[in-house]
Amino acid sequence: MKDKPAARTPPAETGFSSPPCYAAEFPGHFGEAGDVPDAAAELTARLNALLEAERAGARVLAVLRDSLDSRSPVRGLLDQVQRDEGANAVVLYKTIRRLGGEASHETGAFFQKTLAIDGLTERLRFVNKGQAWVVRKIDEVLPLVDDDAARAVLENMRRSHLDNIATCDALLAEEG
Repeated sequence: MKDKPAARTPPAETGFSSPPCYAAEFPGHFGEAGDVPDAAAELTARLNALLEAERAGARVLAVLRDSLDSRSPVRGLLDQVQRDEGANAVVLYKTIRRLGGEASHETGAFFQKTLAIDGLTERLRFVNKGQAWVVRKIDEVLPLVDDDAARAVLENMRRSHLDNIATCDALLAEEG
């Protein structure tokens, strides 16, 4: 009959091969939800705010344009600005999707706010304020964008808004 091996007695102090895990002190480090902001979600939210504003701008400019006589030179200017807004909405939608985000299907409150204003001149002034708001929001989001194509889209949008602000300013100056 074989002798049973003697039971091992652990040493008085057991040493660990690695330090204790502090993972619970770093939420989000291992993919769990936490208070750490998700950069991609923040970028998507900001781009969606711009998308909703572009949609609202395109809609309101279409309404303003269509309220004018077809021979009005103002109508032609509003048509160009409206097409820019619509094109910006399309490229923003595609950019959000390409970056893996869920693109909004909403239209910003700017549409209803503009239509609540009486008179074409006052509405155009408000449209220009909206255009300037978009430029500020683009300036805020650009530092968060690492994707070269998305940066180019936003920089082109910014330029188109600055051009359209100048167009509307000139129109407002003519209207007196």
